[in-house]
Amino acid sequence: MFFLAILGAIYAVVQVLVPCLPPVPLSSEVLTTDQYLGKWYYIGVASWDDEDIESYKPLDNSVSELKKGENNTLIMSAALKQGDQCVNMAWTYYIDPDWDPILTEGSANNIGVFLDGKWINCPSCLIISKLHPDTGFLRIMLFARDENIPADLVKNFQSKMECFKIVDKFVISPRTKEFCKLEGTA
Repeated sequence: MFFLAILGAIYAVVQVLVPCLPPVPLSSEVLTTDQYLGKWYYIGVASWDDEDIESYKPLDNSVSELKKGENNTLIMSAALKQGDQCVNMAWTYYIDPDWDPILTEGSANNIGVFLDGKWINCPSCLIISKLHPDTGFLRIMLFARDENIPADLVKNFQSKMECFKIVDKFVISPRTKEFCKLEGTA
């Protein structure tokens, strides 16, 4: 554990010197702690293709919950506000200890990686990157613990994404309506 702390500190210093260094992937061991399990508020999504994030345009807001599932899984359930409707959805991420921190999601074995929000100066944020290998489909989603987000959070997210020169398409949730109730939670 001490070794990991030292590696984390070295990465933090290098991140300041090399701002386009990719974020730290979070292992399933880290994701299944209280720091990451629980409620998250969707902020926005980025991609290299407008078509990959088109379905997010009608979304006003979303609240999600990350839970530890059975048989080496993580479950993310969400209540999405689309127009005046609430839509509840869930995604299952499968943990293969040999591939951790890369997770598979869904029947098509899409690739998911959970990333540390400290990369955008937001320790209470979570970034989820999903890649659909068969189609090249990419989504990088930003979540925060608090429904009230600071204005510079979106700017930091966009800046870091644009740093890679290929991820330059964004849909940011306007968050003008009341959040839906997340089914199955208190």
